[in-house]
Amino acid sequence: MARWKFPVGIFKAMRIAWINLWRKNIVIQYPHERYELPERARWSVEMTLDENGHHTCTGCKICENTCADYIINIDVSVDEERNKHINHWLYQRGACMMCGLCVEACPFGAIHMGKNIELAYFDKEDLTDDLLTDTDAVKPPRKERPAPTAKSEPVSQEAAHDGAGKTGKSTKEEGGADGDNS
Repeated sequence: MARWKFPVGIFKAMRIAWINLWRKNIVIQYPHERYELPERARWSVEMTLDENGHHTCTGCKICENTCADYIINIDVSVDEERNKHINHWLYQRGACMMCGLCVEACPFGAIHMGKNIELAYFDKEDLTDDLLTDTDAVKPPRKERPAPTAKSEPVSQEAAHDGAGKTGKSTKEEGGADGDNS
């Protein structure tokens, strides 16, 4: 004779369904609704602009050399007066792993990680951005040199001669001592 079991499983399922029936909905209707991004979220690289709306890139290429994916390509030309001109500042957004090494390496704070999460495009060419085109590079601020200290007094010839004489005496003394010993 088969043993009858009470259908416990169906009551467990009904309990879970009842709990979820009153839970707040976590699904949003994107793109009409959007999640609030965390403060430290980082996405693609963007230029940092100063209060006047100008970029602060000096064309030093430290970010290009730091990039682990080799996706930053900065074309800089230098004129006779050693002024830099940025022809193109290319960034391949599609290949970027958004590690932020370039932003950390920039000594002038010229780039930052943006908050634009919509990085999908229909055309492959849209995945490459020319962040700066045909613009002059900003000259880096010069560090102020410390004020010159008081110059030391020049050594007079007599003092220099006395110093040489002492050296000569010590040499003679050493020689004399050697002479006494022998």
